[in-house]
Amino acid sequence: MRELYTVGKAPMQWSETAQTITFIVTEDCNLRCKYCYITHKASNKRMNFDTARKFIDYILTADIRISEDVIVEFFGGEPMIEMKLVDQISDYFKIRAYELNHPWAWRYRFNFATNGVNYSSPEVQAYIKKNEGKVSIGISIDGTKEKHDLNRVFPDGSGSYSAIEKSIPLWVSQFAPATKMTFASADLKYLKDSVIDLWNHGVTDVSANVVFEDVWQEGDDALLEQQLRELADYILDNQLFDKYYCTFFSDSIGGYQPEETKDSTYCGAGKMIALAPNGNLYPCVRYKDYSLNKHPERIIGTVETGIDMELVRPFMVASSRYQDDSECANCPIASGCPQCQGFSYDEADTCTNFQRAKFICKMQKARVRANDYYFAKLFNRYGINRQSVRNTASMYFLLSDSFTTYCCYHNQGGDNGAGMTIDALKAGLKFCAENFFSPVLVHADDRFLSIDFPHVFEEYYLQHIIPVRLWKKATFAKDVLFVFDHESIGMYPHHLSNCIYNIEQANLGVLAEDVTALFETADRINVNILDLDSHFDEAVYLEQLRKIKDCLVHFRENGVSNKEINLITDLCNSEEWCNCGAGDRSFAFVPNGKIYTCPGFYKEDPDAFVGSVDTGLDHLKNPHLYRKEYHPICHVCDAKQCRICIYRNMHGTHEVNVSPSYQCRKSHLERQVSVEYLESTGGNAMAPVDYLDPAVLTPTIKKKEAGYYKI
Repeated sequence: MRELYTVGKAPMQWSETAQTITFIVTEDCNLRCKYCYITHKASNKRMNFDTARKFIDYILTADIRISEDVIVEFFGGEPMIEMKLVDQISDYFKIRAYELNHPWAWRYRFNFATNGVNYSSPEVQAYIKKNEGKVSIGISIDGTKEKHDLNRVFPDGSGSYSAIEKSIPLWVSQFAPATKMTFASADLKYLKDSVIDLWNHGVTDVSANVVFEDVWQEGDDALLEQQLRELADYILDNQLFDKYYCTFFSDSIGGYQPEETKDSTYCGAGKMIALAPNGNLYPCVRYKDYSLNKHPERIIGTVETGIDMELVRPFMVASSRYQDDSECANCPIASGCPQCQGFSYDEADTCTNFQRAKFICKMQKARVRANDYYFAKLFNRYGINRQSVRNTASMYFLLSDSFTTYCCYHNQGGDNGAGMTIDALKAGLKFCAENFFSPVLVHADDRFLSIDFPHVFEEYYLQHIIPVRLWKKATFAKDVLFVFDHESIGMYPHHLSNCIYNIEQANLGVLAEDVTALFETADRINVNILDLDSHFDEAVYLEQLRKIKDCLVHFRENGVSNKEINLITDLCNSEEWCNCGAGDRSFAFVPNGKIYTCPGFYKEDPDAFVGSVDTGLDHLKNPHLYRKEYHPICHVCDAKQCRICIYRNMHGTHEVNVSPSYQCRKSHLERQVSVEYLESTGGNAMAPVDYLDPAVLTPTIKKKEAGYYKI
């Protein structure tokens, strides 16, 4: 089946889990590329075959963990100036793996990253023919001649484009052509034309990146974003989005880093092994002295002694969780942000692998903004949605003071005047694009629904929250979340994947009945219980939850497994805390042009704003108090489905980070029924608990240091 888009997706790999073993066959190169990270090339350092043979014997017989597949990589310098040695190594690897009946005897690939100068030579072509179907070669060509010759030069300073271009047709005919191009400050202006030039030469797969080094000048980020936007427009105008690849565009970048990826690293250092000409082993070529300038190399063994697992331990346990500082950990675009561990090591304040270099921050932000521009236009123009779900911050645009209720704060009306102006809306959207907020337009009436949003706001991906009574007028809104209440159930005649359902605390007795009826229309229901306070009837709520649970079980018993409700199934499916995020990853932009932590604080006190689109969040005080790690009760609680309301917190306890007991007890009734649901459906049930208020788990109460307070 053809991909909806390829520009924005990673190309297919031969193996997602292959081990990489690298032979640095030479430290010399026939080019002197200006941006090359191998800063200490040497013409007298060449691997001899005996060293390679010992390494192959070791790696095929050592008592170490290996993957089923292997990529045998030949590296330099320039590996193709040593093709006789490469051929010897390849033959010996194949023969020894076969003799030992090793899994790698069949599941291997020989890989080259070459500058292409020697590609057409008889030695290289004989090797390709000999290893047909088992070799992959990428030629590094930087696009246009002007761009390429700016950096990729011979030792005498002359450009290498002409020497390489003549081999491109042969290379394209032999392989699925893939190249890696690199940009530094001086050549950013050639980006768009260079990518297009490569595509026009038949190079369909373009891996591109900016250098990690501290080379970036004022305005480089704006230039990068401009070039990528122009490239995006070229792709979209010519409908090339499903014909080529370019890694500058990726649907997996640009959100907060998901919790499940914090225990991994961006690169594979420590999961690969590199052999140097002198027999030393490294976790990656970037830890070898020829690419380091500030710290000593990190050797993890030799061909004579094998791998020293004590020296490997730091790489085994390295992950983003421990390499990122607080700025990176809380960055709104941390997901997919690249780093080279070896370069970070060389730039660290001490000789540590646990400090991340951050010279590309502004360039990564420019790339993410350009990606958002591309994917918004792809959706608005062609109806093709971004396939990877991003964990982003949201900005809710309250288009009128009488906005429809979309969270636990119950909006009971207000000013029905003009509401937000188009100019204010545009300013707010520009702020969102620059600061990585996903805009959500919260409607009250039809005054904005006559706008052709996909056309007028083509460069923004917009979600709309609309009362379901207006569904017939929501013509131009593409991504819509309709809001239901008791009176409007049954009003929408079509199928919905997702919706909001609001119910007041006083009417909880009809919750299960309404949810069951709404499941006829929607696959997922997000329930908001409004006006929650200390009069919350726990017995009624538990009864209603169990009826909903029985409804879900009935669906599953009849082969329907896609029904979800936030009160129950979110705990079963979520790996992360599902709180509202107000003040941290959720804000409200209102008709007066100000930004608030949430609608409740705006409606209660218009002077309680935390910023504006002109000044940013400059009035947000104690921002850490809105994050989970500073919520003492939430931090010890495992009821991840809980949608705590900071407005309710403030009213109940006078602290935004401390929930009132009735809110906690409500969430633990949901946890209890979620456990019952999992048990009924054969899922991995969580252990039941003997409390409803998780405050008992906090250290002070656990240690009975809470004075007179009884829980």
